[in-house]
Amino acid sequence: MVPNPFKRKRQPLTCRRVLVNRQQPEDLDQPVYVPRYQRNRIKTSKYSVISFVPKNLFEQFRRIANLYFLCVAIIQLSIESPVSPMTSLLPLVVVITVTAVKQAYEDWLRHCEDTKVNNAPSRVLRDGVITNVRTRDIEVGDIVEVSSDEQFPCDLLLVMSSDPECKCYVTTANLDGETNLKTFVSPQETRHLSFVDDLWKFRAIIECQLPHANLYDFTGRLEVYRGNAEPARAPLGTENLLLRGARLKNTTTVYGVAIYTGKDTKMALNSKMVNKKFSTVEKSMNNFLVFFLVVLLLEVLVCTVIKYQVYDIPMMKRMWYLGIPVDMTVTARDIVQDSFSFLIIFNYIIPISLYVTLEMQKFVGAMFIEWDDELKCSKTGERSKCNTSDLNEELGQVQYLFTDKTGTLTENCMNFRQCSVHGVKYADVDGEIQELSERNSDTTQPLHAWPVELETFLETLALCHTVQVTLNSSAEVEDPMNKTGIKLSKEYQAASPDEKALVEACARFGVVFDGQLGDKLHLTVRGQTRVFKQLQVLEFDSDRKCMSVVVRDEASERIWLLTKGAESSVLRRCRVRTADEHAVHDATLTHINHYAMVGLRTLAVAKRELSNQQYKDLSCQLSEAKQMLEGREEAVKEVMNRMEAELSLLGATGVEDLLQEGVQETLEALRVAGIKVWVLTGDKVETAVNIAYSCGHFKKFMTILSLTGLQDPEHAASTLQQCHQESEEDCFYGLVVDGTSLQMLLDHHRKEFYRLCRRCTAVVCCRMSPRQKAETVRLVKKSKESPVCAAIGDGANDVSMIQEAHVGLGVMGKEGRQAVRCSDFAFARFKFLKKVLLVHGHWYYVRVSTLVQYFFYKNAAFITPQIFFAVWNAFSTQSVYDSLSLTLYNITFTSLPVLVYGLFEQNLPPAVLMDRPQLYRSNANNAAMSWLNFFRWTAFALWHTSVMYFGLMLVCMGDTCGLPYGQTSDLNLFGTTLVSICVFVVNLKLVLVARYLTQFFLWSLVITAVGYATVCLLYQGFLIELFENFDVYWIYYRMFESSALMLASVLLGVVCLLPDLLEQVYWASRDERMKNILRKKTRSVSLRHFSGYANEAFDQREEYRGLWELTRYPEGQNVNQNKGQPGENGSNAEKLFSQQETNRVTETASCSLKGSWSSNSIII
Repeated sequence: MVPNPFKRKRQPLTCRRVLVNRQQPEDLDQPVYVPRYQRNRIKTSKYSVISFVPKNLFEQFRRIANLYFLCVAIIQLSIESPVSPMTSLLPLVVVITVTAVKQAYEDWLRHCEDTKVNNAPSRVLRDGVITNVRTRDIEVGDIVEVSSDEQFPCDLLLVMSSDPECKCYVTTANLDGETNLKTFVSPQETRHLSFVDDLWKFRAIIECQLPHANLYDFTGRLEVYRGNAEPARAPLGTENLLLRGARLKNTTTVYGVAIYTGKDTKMALNSKMVNKKFSTVEKSMNNFLVFFLVVLLLEVLVCTVIKYQVYDIPMMKRMWYLGIPVDMTVTARDIVQDSFSFLIIFNYIIPISLYVTLEMQKFVGAMFIEWDDELKCSKTGERSKCNTSDLNEELGQVQYLFTDKTGTLTENCMNFRQCSVHGVKYADVDGEIQELSERNSDTTQPLHAWPVELETFLETLALCHTVQVTLNSSAEVEDPMNKTGIKLSKEYQAASPDEKALVEACARFGVVFDGQLGDKLHLTVRGQTRVFKQLQVLEFDSDRKCMSVVVRDEASERIWLLTKGAESSVLRRCRVRTADEHAVHDATLTHINHYAMVGLRTLAVAKRELSNQQYKDLSCQLSEAKQMLEGREEAVKEVMNRMEAELSLLGATGVEDLLQEGVQETLEALRVAGIKVWVLTGDKVETAVNIAYSCGHFKKFMTILSLTGLQDPEHAASTLQQCHQESEEDCFYGLVVDGTSLQMLLDHHRKEFYRLCRRCTAVVCCRMSPRQKAETVRLVKKSKESPVCAAIGDGANDVSMIQEAHVGLGVMGKEGRQAVRCSDFAFARFKFLKKVLLVHGHWYYVRVSTLVQYFFYKNAAFITPQIFFAVWNAFSTQSVYDSLSLTLYNITFTSLPVLVYGLFEQNLPPAVLMDRPQLYRSNANNAAMSWLNFFRWTAFALWHTSVMYFGLMLVCMGDTCGLPYGQTSDLNLFGTTLVSICVFVVNLKLVLVARYLTQFFLWSLVITAVGYATVCLLYQGFLIELFENFDVYWIYYRMFESSALMLASVLLGVVCLLPDLLEQVYWASRDERMKNILRKKTRSVSLRHFSGYANEAFDQREEYRGLWELTRYPEGQNVNQNKGQPGENGSNAEKLFSQQETNRVTETASCSLKGSWSSNSIII
């Protein structure tokens, strides 16, 4: 193909150019090309009126069952079908319609929300006047006016504010959940703008990044044109960008230039769906579906071959009624016709309504977590949230749990406890700072006079932050923790809980941060006011692991760079030359390690004096780096590293983050449930290990293996080998690994490292980046065993591992809502995880797995008589059932009870599941969906169908079959009786499987029975030409005329279900608790009571003995606590599951024999 030489090639965009006011600057040699950007229209809906039908049909027919039945329906319409094509078309239409209506309703709700958002009123500067427009009509380059308490309609670059300092205060709770106020400022080159007329005359070009989803990353450059002069340039950063969804607070009015609109806004980009997750039950279900498809094809093949073999038998020549020609020649058309005919009468072995029933069950069932009052936070009132219903049953399959520490296991509520200043330890004692004794850490001494170093240290903490001050609306209230006599009337807002805790502690001690006015920072140090000019703020980032502030002391005119951050980052930047500096460095490091050992979060604090020339040079370099569009991040970090060098160490802080309530009990219960817990945190090793001990993740009897500080692959290999050798003994082990060592192990020794992790009871990974958290989850997820992994966290840094895990869990903490939005399930407290997994997860798995197995069972029981009957009719492709039975069996006759079962089944009471976490193990490795269990259900189906068919055949062997007036039975009477027995047997089978017989379930059985009888009475009681029901006219009535047929139907039903009942009794008799109860009974136990107890008995795969019995040691037996012998673990478990608790559980379960344990339940 010859390229068109006149067609202009569009070069790919490397950055976004925006014309302010959508007008070209004057006196430009060449106009700036600006492409047409996205409209400010949000679309979360999936379909439109035109695309709904084709798009929805395409998505539904991607399912193998739907596509299969569509093909069968087409075949039925194309050949001489042995049954009506409606038998396939009608169920398919019902399933497709129900699913389409559900999806259309959900999409209609999204359309309504989109319309509401897109038509919301906004104000835009047009032709020099503020004009009211719809939000959808805002275009890139427009200047938008936003007033207090309004949300920003798109991503705006702040250019003018009613605040005299050109600032505004914003809450981003809708984006990341942080409720604290954040400060945004306008670029330096726009701070002269004061009026709307100034804005209209403002001419500038903005160059910035292309749209991306990172909320905390924005770089660009502003070029302001004033006449013929060279444009003035100013760097742009995240402090200038107001994001859509955020809300303006404490500022009257702001004006911003629309930078990203519609789908290009960061909020819209963060709303994109991630890859769909599939549960293990769905994967097994697809395998079973393929199995039955193979069986179906084999049945068709065998029956077709046998048919032509049978027709060669001389006896067949005498069967004139079959219409076999004397000199029959088999053609390809005959083979295709017969093969397709067998396919049609056998195809109902595939359950067409399985998908739609499962989807409805999951959709409604997911609401039960949200409705559970025990999962509602008593403090905030927040209920649990279910973001997807596709993974309900996966909650009952979790084998590995990866959890964040801060905000997930802990409260993320920081309290200042201790600090180290110039090698001396201090502590907060009732709001007063006192010196700690070096010999006795519990002894403190009041300070009569502050050392200079302590005052400098507290002054640095009060200046080195990004905290904002707001005045309390109420009168001044004295802080009860403050003993200095200073009344604290200010409220501090901070992005980091650590910063807020440090500034509040300084205020209690007498170094009060009064706020920022312009670029002036005001401090009150023990009653004296001091003013500092803020020159630069070097924000915290995960690579540098520190933040700095450059200030000038207005009294002395000296310039200081103040730094605080992780000790691993700050200490290596500090100058250590003199003996005094060595002593301070060593003492501070010792104190930091001590703080970490007692579970405190640590930060190192340092400062550096800069000369005027040094600051001027570094400031120019930083400004130039910030104006770069390519390689900007690296250039800025390089300048920051030069600024944050040669520091003088001041000391360190120790801040306490308390454990959440119920963490220890929850972790212990998960361990007993067979779930391995890995703690992934960004804290230093000592802090993480101490928290692991305090929350019970590490036990004192455990042998802790360490893979930290690995230098190179050879060092990693030798240390890993040493750990392998040490873990060969039969003990309990814990493992500690840091981020740097982890990366080396993943790169060079992946398999050996994972093999070691599998031998450990508990794992703690420290100094982890978000990417490493996801890689750790992937390590276990992609292993040979392919265990089901869950990840739980509360912050944006946990999103990657939450999305990587099979099940993502979010905690509604203080680090925002990004983790909650990206998770599959979310709740307010970590302790709720115990009930979510052990109760709801257990129930969901039992419900869904039984529902799936039951669907295959009931279809196998229904369609197998077609194969038996093929032998009796010489493989003539005659159906034993009428068309109505084939059509309605799946969609009405057997659908309601199993749906209700899938919603309300509780095979065990919640109290038992909570008290005995080991019951969770019974479902591990998808046990209920194993091939053995599948074949057990199939064996029952074959037994039931054999008894029904051959038993009924035996009854009908006589001429009259007990019918009055000498009437003889025919095929239609036989088929109607057979389908009636089948419908009642498969529904009663579900009654035997159920353990929680609610009123809803019983009513569903009644409705199904009455509905079946009504349909048969109407369909076979009236001649309807449309249905062509002449052959079955009055057959249902004739069935009741034979008492022998009715009695046989009842007896056949009992014989069918007798093995099922015996199986239930057998497993119940193996339960030791039942034997103990029987021994205590002085009277015999009736079958009714025994069956009732079987309904409440534990799962048959569960051992009777509780964990405390399996692991406890006789009195006086020695346990090697140092080496971690199993006996100590037993004592832990014994503590959790004591004799008293086990007796209480037994009494609770046995009491259920006397009546229901729930107001809605009816126990047989």
